[in-house]
Amino acid sequence: MSNTNNQSWVVEMEHISKTFGKVRALDDVSLYLRPGEIRALVGENGAGKSTLMNILYGMFNGDRGSIRVDNEIIDQTKWTPHVAIEKGISMIHQHFTLVYNDTVLENIVMPTLKWNDFRPQWKKCRQKIEELQEKYSLDVKLDKRASEISIGERQQVEILKALYQDSKIMILDEPTGVLTPKQQEGLFRFLAELKKQNFSVVLVTHKLNEVMENADTVTVLRGGLHINTVNKADITVQDIAKMMVDREIQPTMKPATDLSSAENAISLSGVNVKNEHGVKMLTDVSFDIKRGEIVGIAGAAGSGQTEIAEAIIGLLPLTMGKINYGGKDITKWSIRKRCNAGIGYIPEDRHTYAIVQDMTVAENLVLSCMNKPQFSKNTVINHKAVRNNADEAVVDFRVKTESSISPMKSLSGGNQQKVVLAKILMDNPELIVACNPTRGLDFSATEYLREKLVESAQNNVGVLLFSNDLDELFELSDRILVIFQGQIMGELNRGDIDMEALGMMIAGYQNKNLKEEKHEAS
Repeated sequence: MSNTNNQSWVVEMEHISKTFGKVRALDDVSLYLRPGEIRALVGENGAGKSTLMNILYGMFNGDRGSIRVDNEIIDQTKWTPHVAIEKGISMIHQHFTLVYNDTVLENIVMPTLKWNDFRPQWKKCRQKIEELQEKYSLDVKLDKRASEISIGERQQVEILKALYQDSKIMILDEPTGVLTPKQQEGLFRFLAELKKQNFSVVLVTHKLNEVMENADTVTVLRGGLHINTVNKADITVQDIAKMMVDREIQPTMKPATDLSSAENAISLSGVNVKNEHGVKMLTDVSFDIKRGEIVGIAGAAGSGQTEIAEAIIGLLPLTMGKINYGGKDITKWSIRKRCNAGIGYIPEDRHTYAIVQDMTVAENLVLSCMNKPQFSKNTVINHKAVRNNADEAVVDFRVKTESSISPMKSLSGGNQQKVVLAKILMDNPELIVACNPTRGLDFSATEYLREKLVESAQNNVGVLLFSNDLDELFELSDRILVIFQGQIMGELNRGDIDMEALGMMIAGYQNKNLKEEKHEAS
């Protein structure tokens, strides 16, 4: 597809180039968008997708090229997100742009206020947001602070911000990474409604099923270059994948393993947890993970997944129950003692909880083990040992970076996640708690992370995998446990896993009740 001087284009980005230091993020890329069109923008991490959209949204300027919006030439020196919003462009970022000390209501409304709006009409604002939530099946408490809600709910706030701004051009950067299937359906119903109303959407995604089900056209970037723009009806998923990576991609599957005689890596017995406000978040949660086993946890966002992970790692105290690890009761153990004993933790939000972006790769790799004698002695850091450790990790874990002393913020999301994984695996863990470890990653990075988790299990490590990607749970898990409102609803063993049973349990049906209904029906 090329520009034929068709005046129907609502966005025209022509010959855009952008360089960061020695890295050419975009090289002569053009994109044209019509009203009423859903455009999928696909490519691996580092392909230039987010850079192109950040230029359209005014986050930064291109080094070369031009932009037109509604046939109006944009002066990029004055083009900012605030001006873009006024022009009807909104962007839902992959990594959230919330003010965590503000309430959900304030986060949604504040970006739209003028400098002299000293007294916003909060009641009217609240009414509009509540109507949007009901219309698009979103559910988040408006008076809670952004810091108090789950990562899935934070994604909903970002979506509500865009809806509230009445945008006519909406950019969504990996918007479904933490949404439940029902929430995803609501989002795509919303996109379909926007299309009917002649709005335009750019859907930046790695999920090709989303592309095939919802997009009209597909633009593929690779290595900062525009590879092709085609009608969705003219291609297959395999065609898109081949253009993205220029090779065949096979899903990573965990081989079936006989774990009947394996020892338990960890056991949770009658675990109850309350949050800081005294609200019960987990009720009588009990399960075991065997060495060499991957146990998946499925459920709607905010159902208690985060609380299980934080209870195991020691971030949340138990109000009742106990945790047994390696034959020892660790319920009262400190976080450091648990980590030193071999419990590795991959948090769902790496930017907030796993890395320090302004620190180097080498520094990030030893953040949790700087007190080890090989890295420091009498509080004096052995910088040579830290650097050597990082150089080894960069090679072993295929981290793409100019140097091990480059800042973490210079790495792509996939390579940042490799550093997080390297930090854990280099400590030889006996249990890995992985929370959405491949969220927002491209094919190659996802493939690599999954291979490492499977490899860890094959090396007798227990793995607890939380994921909103049901395909990922199906492909990697020996068993899947389903959690609903802080309670385990049931268990599906490998070979018995089916979408219907899983969906029913996610909706709150007990596994035994589901079996009884199926028995009665037969």
